Amino acid sequence: MPLLAMVDGVRTVSTLLSDEQWQSLRTDVRAGRCSVRLPYCGAVAYLRTSKLGVRHFAHRAASDCASHSAETGQHLYAKNIIVQAARAAGWDAEPEARGEGWVADVLATGGTSKFAFEVQWSAQTRDQFEHRQHRYAADRVHGVWFTRYERSVPLPRRDLPVFHTAFAADSVTTVVNGTAMPLADAVIGLLTGRIDFRTHVATGQPAITQVSCFEYPCYRCSGVSLFWEVEREVFDGPCGTRAEIRHALIWAQDRPEARPDVRRRVAMEADRLGVPLANLGSRYSATARGSYTAFSCPSCNALFGDWYLREYVMEARAEDAFLLVTFPGGGGRIEQPHWCRDAGQGQCVDREQAAALTGGPDLAPATDRHR
Repeated sequence: MPLLAMVDGVRTVSTLLSDEQWQSLRTDVRAGRCSVRLPYCGAVAYLRTSKLGVRHFAHRAASDCASHSAETGQHLYAKNIIVQAARAAGWDAEPEARGEGWVADVLATGGTSKFAFEVQWSAQTRDQFEHRQHRYAADRVHGVWFTRYERSVPLPRRDLPVFHTAFAADSVTTVVNGTAMPLADAVIGLLTGRIDFRTHVATGQPAITQVSCFEYPCYRCSGVSLFWEVEREVFDGPCGTRAEIRHALIWAQDRPEARPDVRRRVAMEADRLGVPLANLGSRYSATARGSYTAFSCPSCNALFGDWYLREYVMEARAEDAFLLVTFPGGGGRIEQPHWCRDAGQGQCVDREQAAALTGGPDLAPATDRHR
């Protein structure tokens, strides 16, 4: 059930005609004053309206035409939504557009950029997605997929955008990064850059660091000191994405507990409690068969082995016998690939900004403006 036909040799999209134009065309066809043919098979077509109110063209008789496979009314409805949304975003849009080895449900063109939107009605494996995506890439076309099957959606990738899409009686909803929205909003967002791929969650501010503090009696001298554990770093991006790094390191040489900002913040709590801080530095452990950054008693220098501290932490948590400290600190970004949507609060900062925050390694390109 194509939306595209040749009317007296002119490419015509049914849903872009006004009610008056559609009725006039219907009258002319019935009177034999114009010719309407399907573009790829050349068959004579007639004008029809689906149960969902979508005007389209169809073969005059039952046909097994390979150029125009059968489509459900909902598939046709979704194609029309994409056409209208692409045009609303300022792009040209043509349904059933063809290239070398591919047919796009809708091809949106803006300047030199092209997006092929596919409403994937049947189940498709990741290999099938990638195979068809490579065909688009060979023609410098960005493929975008909307699939009914949630299990078919791969992890977020810039080169393979696939979104779960649900079809109701008279609406189509797409899920972008956990947020459900009308299909039209997703299309407009992708074409205008308000939905864009990011390798990280970041706003230009430090992450929120959560530290648990524990009073620990030394097994040798019985002196009590305060040791601490960085639980996680949390970042809530402006797009609503939450990312976090959890820490539970054993026998590590480089551990977040040794960060200067963490030490300063924990020292404030130790002063408030009137408890000395445990020492933290490189120590040799026979159990670990090597050296690692370990806690030790500030009075007698006894090593607090990580294995024993882990058991103590579990018991203290079960009894709620610890102090949780939360403060801004740590890295300015947490790497988590996602489709970043500007819902009024902006998007996660781009590659250059994020790298400048921490002086960390360069990220994969975080923005790729298409226009």
